[in-house]
Amino acid sequence: MKYRMIVYPTNRPVSSPRASVALVSIAMLALAACSSGGNSGGGSGGGNTAPIANAGNDRIVTELTNVTLSGSGFDADGDALTYSWTQVGGTPVTINNGTLAQANFDAFDVPAGVPETLTFQLAVSDGTVTATDIVDITVQEPAAMVTVSGTVSYEFVPTHPNCQGLNFNGMVVRPIRDATVQMLDAGGAVIGTTVSDDTGAYVFADVDANTMVSLRVRAELKKTTGPSRWDVDIRDNVDTTPALGSRPLYVLDEASFDTGSASALTHDLTAPTGWDANSNSYTSARSAAPFAILDAIYTVIKFVESADPDAFFAPLDVFWSIDNTATVSGDIDLGELGTSFYRPDIDSLFLLGDATDDTEEFDDHVIVHEWGHYFEDNFSRSDSIGGAHGVGDRLDARLAFGEGWATALSGMALGDLYCDTGVPGTTEGFGIGTESGSWDARGWYDEISVLRFIYDMWDDNDDGGGADTVSIGFTPIYNVMIGSQKTTEAFTTIFSFATALRGLLNAADQMGLDAQLAREDMTAAGLDIWGSNEMNLADGAPDVDPIYTDITADGTVLNICSNSQFDSDRDGNKLSEDRYLRISVPVTDRYDVVMITTTATPVTDDPDDRDQSDPDIYLYRGAQFIVAGTSPDENTETFRTPTLQAGQTYIAAIEEWRFDDDEASPTYPERICFDISFSPTP
Repeated sequence: MKYRMIVYPTNRPVSSPRASVALVSIAMLALAACSSGGNSGGGSGGGNTAPIANAGNDRIVTELTNVTLSGSGFDADGDALTYSWTQVGGTPVTINNGTLAQANFDAFDVPAGVPETLTFQLAVSDGTVTATDIVDITVQEPAAMVTVSGTVSYEFVPTHPNCQGLNFNGMVVRPIRDATVQMLDAGGAVIGTTVSDDTGAYVFADVDANTMVSLRVRAELKKTTGPSRWDVDIRDNVDTTPALGSRPLYVLDEASFDTGSASALTHDLTAPTGWDANSNSYTSARSAAPFAILDAIYTVIKFVESADPDAFFAPLDVFWSIDNTATVSGDIDLGELGTSFYRPDIDSLFLLGDATDDTEEFDDHVIVHEWGHYFEDNFSRSDSIGGAHGVGDRLDARLAFGEGWATALSGMALGDLYCDTGVPGTTEGFGIGTESGSWDARGWYDEISVLRFIYDMWDDNDDGGGADTVSIGFTPIYNVMIGSQKTTEAFTTIFSFATALRGLLNAADQMGLDAQLAREDMTAAGLDIWGSNEMNLADGAPDVDPIYTDITADGTVLNICSNSQFDSDRDGNKLSEDRYLRISVPVTDRYDVVMITTTATPVTDDPDDRDQSDPDIYLYRGAQFIVAGTSPDENTETFRTPTLQAGQTYIAAIEEWRFDDDEASPTYPERICFDISFSPTP
């Protein structure tokens, strides 16, 4: 049997073909009821017009059922009419309500394969003239019905050891779980819908025997009842016609099959990878890909449900295409994604799929990692500034936490080894072991340290060294993420997370947490959300200490510096490039913010003055964004805040935008300092 992978527009209501058929049937009945039928009776006399009798349409009914005789009468003179039903052919039956237009009888049992036709006559009288009409009712055994059941599945490709590429020789078949399965008739209309279970099993009962049907599996997870709900669609983003959320949903369609005459039929359906071992390439539709993505997300949804059975998951679109490349343009309509990522503004994941470049459909840890950012966005909070990052980078603390959290979640939900492969058919790929590995930048600014801390707090495997002796499970971690981490006054970093987690634990587990922090070169003593007592300051690098610099909004001028010492590629997201302020507000008022560059910058012939400083500042009250100063003015940033409340703690991140600017002068200084002040308005 051959299968084909198609994309199916989901903006077409799946029930519309069936609704149209029902509508046509109703219209036909109405027209039949208005016909005159085959009437007999006397003509008019003395000015009286004969009535019209209509015994209804001939039809076929099932044995041992109650059958309605649907008659009617019409008189042009408006005379009162009387009705009388009689049987004029076939095995006699008892007519109930035989003096009403709507009579009925009980159909008897007929022999198999020997239907019998019963003929009934309706007489309609206006008191002077009687008209008659007849109807044939054929009684037969019910149509043979079949239960069609089976399993829907997809081919999954694991990795070679140490994540060195995809191992197509080790391919396994996995069930398509909790996906929508539809049965279609020969014309393509949906005649049944169900959902596969955790083994991929589906069942359609009472399907007509000896009928041509087909199966369709939709790459979607739909749970619309109960406190825990989800709505996940796997779509093709490479299109320019409809809006993103209406772009084609992937479905698996197959050729039609005959339901046969047996009482039960087993029919399985598997989505193939499309890989050809002889050519070492994809040669047919990559039907398995959307379902591999769907199943990875289903796994992490169920993992979250293990901590919160009532968890509500906001609708999520996942966009994958064979044309999604690592080409850096950001044009998602063309698939030029640059990398896989999550977009919080539209609750959507975008995943690479170009087989000549990089694919993600079988990199399930990568998929769940990106879903981890969706979790932060919808369940918790993320202050991460995003951007390019790699193993061993010393990152902005917000970015380090967000990336470490997402990778830890993938390890907890799927298993400890994070794999990211490259071009299929090659040995490209790398792995990150949540239980092993040594990296240069261990500490609160390192995403691997964050990953290992969270994972080892969760797991029950002691990986040696005497530090990994704690196992708290996922529930406390989940509770911190949806609670204190969401509402912390500080930025979301390992400090805010670990402080809140420690407060939920007993004394023994607190000791385990402290040991885990120490193993990752983070200071446990005096732990707080601000990292106030952190002793690991990146080997004494400048502009790292303190993590939060205090300033009072009374006009006091603070000199503070932004440093790109750990950023060789102008990503603008490394440690010491964004400096954090903790602002005390003495009186409720609006405040004038003045930020002036104090570092001289070399003048070049750049016509856009990219040799000059461009300071920026972002002001928050915990999770609430207040205001930003991001003008392009040279060497200065000034603005007036909304009203700030006395006694409240505000936080800010300040930065030198030239450290993000790819076109800035190569001679631009590595370190830029600013005078900054917050003054009450006059």
